[in-house]
Amino acid sequence: MNKELFKNFDPVSEAQWKQKIQFDLKGAEYNDTLITATRERINIKPFYHRDSAPVLHIPNRSSQTNDWYISQRIYAGNAVAANKKALDILHRGGEGLLLNIPNKEVDPAILLKNLPKVGIQIHTQFFDIDYLKSIYKIAPHAYVHIDIIHQLTSEGNWFKNKDQDYKNFDSFITDFNGYFSNITVNTTAYQQSGATITQELAYFTAHLNEYLNHLNNAGKLDYFKENKDTEDQIGLRKTSKAKKRINIDTAIGSNYFFEIAKYRAYRILTKSLGDIYAIDLGCYITATPSLRNKSLMDYNVNLLRTTTECMSAILGGADTLCNLPYDTFFNKENEFGDRIARNQLIILKDEAYLNKIGNASDGSYYIDTITTQLVEKALETFKDIEKAGGFVQSLFEGTIQRKIKESARQEQEDFNTGKRVLIGANKYPNAAQPLQKEYEILPFVKVNPRKTLVQPIVAKRIAEELEKSEIKKL
Repeated sequence: MNKELFKNFDPVSEAQWKQKIQFDLKGAEYNDTLITATRERINIKPFYHRDSAPVLHIPNRSSQTNDWYISQRIYAGNAVAANKKALDILHRGGEGLLLNIPNKEVDPAILLKNLPKVGIQIHTQFFDIDYLKSIYKIAPHAYVHIDIIHQLTSEGNWFKNKDQDYKNFDSFITDFNGYFSNITVNTTAYQQSGATITQELAYFTAHLNEYLNHLNNAGKLDYFKENKDTEDQIGLRKTSKAKKRINIDTAIGSNYFFEIAKYRAYRILTKSLGDIYAIDLGCYITATPSLRNKSLMDYNVNLLRTTTECMSAILGGADTLCNLPYDTFFNKENEFGDRIARNQLIILKDEAYLNKIGNASDGSYYIDTITTQLVEKALETFKDIEKAGGFVQSLFEGTIQRKIKESARQEQEDFNTGKRVLIGANKYPNAAQPLQKEYEILPFVKVNPRKTLVQPIVAKRIAEELEKSEIKKL
């Protein structure tokens, strides 16, 4: 039918479109008028055409149904309270949980009581193999997310020291079956401290390569190859050992189409790096809206920001969405904020039907092009990092921190001058929703003086300085 409908129309080439545009500009310079520069060093053209569009093959989501999951983060400082909240969340539309365990005093038997076998992510703020074994006996199908390099980048120190952390990492990979233990790469610190998307993807690739290179040298990459029958090394049962994968924990930025491309690029980069090591690497992406562009000023606008950010991650192919409550950085955890955040995702799934197709962005010349450009520029930066000795070495030399600070400084300048707009903050402030002198939680960067091995990469919202200056006027 399409051929019959369009057969009477002559095809229009990219060159013909550009010629027509230049004619209509009446002498104005094409590049100066219609090309838009971005922080990612990618120029946005006024139109994209199939003549120059790349052909991409994006790996699918990790789930067999190509669906994405609604999850919610719980601070599990109190096992009884956290378990009660978890059961309530699952009863009210949640499909998964991210349990943030602060210390070894939290009893996993109480915390995990009556929770489902799958869909549970465990994020511990410490690294203790014996504690993980106790979790494994109760919930062998949970997914533990531990990233020793993220610990170094965000806190400035290892959990214990480099040698001990890597020893624990080796045991973590080899001692547990299936997806209970995987490589986790947490890139949230890069995005929320002001890195560009290109930098975020490059640092992810270098970050992941540190782990793959270590496992390759230790002869342990077989755990990321084909399935094989093995006996559980802590003696629980004999099972079929599933192929392990890469967990990627991410923060979603506000650049809608570029964020869609970013999540597609994550999968391409993961597969490309796996190809170098002759392994078929799959990845599982967890996405949470960034704090970077959230504001105290007209804070209800945060609801709009998190909605569009979640949409971009979904369309980009994220596996699990964990929405950010609009008031998470200035109010204590509360039922209203959590419920609204969860319901935003329920609407996107059950009313907008964003789970009905897994490749909605395929075939978009614009998105395919910027996906390719992001991958290419990320690989360029990745190669520079490797030439300099690798990601961890660059952290100790301060190169990564310096590059992120330069990007953050430029973004902050753009915000201060109005080039980077936050509605309700530096544009169209809402006088009906004034700032307060005090909040339940300190909403600004908290300084914790301590001795560190490297300079930490610290998340900071771009509206903080403006908010502080306005609060002083109260």
